[in-house]
Amino acid sequence: MYYWNEDNFKGLKEIGEKYSIQNGYEDFSKYCLLKEKGLRKQAHKAVEDFISLTRSKNIDEQREIAKELAFLSYYNKEVHQLIPQQLHQFLITILKEWTKKKTGDVTPYRWLGYFCNNLDYYEEAIRICPADEISLIELVKGKLNNVDYQTHHLSETMFIGNIENARASLEYAYNAIKKLKSGTLKDSLCDGYNYYKKLIDAWEEYIKEKREISFPKWCKTRGENFNFGIIVYYNK
Repeated sequence: MYYWNEDNFKGLKEIGEKYSIQNGYEDFSKYCLLKEKGLRKQAHKAVEDFISLTRSKNIDEQREIAKELAFLSYYNKEVHQLIPQQLHQFLITILKEWTKKKTGDVTPYRWLGYFCNNLDYYEEAIRICPADEISLIELVKGKLNNVDYQTHHLSETMFIGNIENARASLEYAYNAIKKLKSGTLKDSLCDGYNYYKKLIDAWEEYIKEKREISFPKWCKTRGENFNFGIIVYYNK
């Protein structure tokens, strides 16, 4: 339907109006419009009707709907409550059943990666299709987030992860970035990779020198500008 256009919508009302004229999406449209008005009970009934109707369709139609709504959700993450919990779980069920058929289609793995927030599915997706853009992007983000987590206490001169693991994540991210098409997003991911690589390099040099001063101060004396966040501990 519209997923290949990567439409971006401002809110539930606009999406509801868009899908009101699409056959099979009438109840989804109602959900969006009712939810936007704050009519929770009626919106819940509409999404349950949509799930019931979709469940009655043949498997190919169910897959198309799952694919359509996955694209819609992915490109409109800022639209709050676009995919409610019961619909979210229903779409996951369709996608998981799809993977059992071993069709060699990248689609269910890519969207399971998104809906389940699970890098393993994205990795399976690129095993099937090494150039799958969305899976590559999300894997890079995931690997960089892994490094970010391991380094977020460096403001206190503490590396809470494993250097080898962080290096492996960076290498994976680098190799995935190389496969992406040129553009603003690729440039942004490259910047993230370069930042964390430089940070890890600096940390390894710091611990080899066994400096008495803190890591942030050591970086400052060398003119290195890293974004050291403030760690706040709350007493129980």
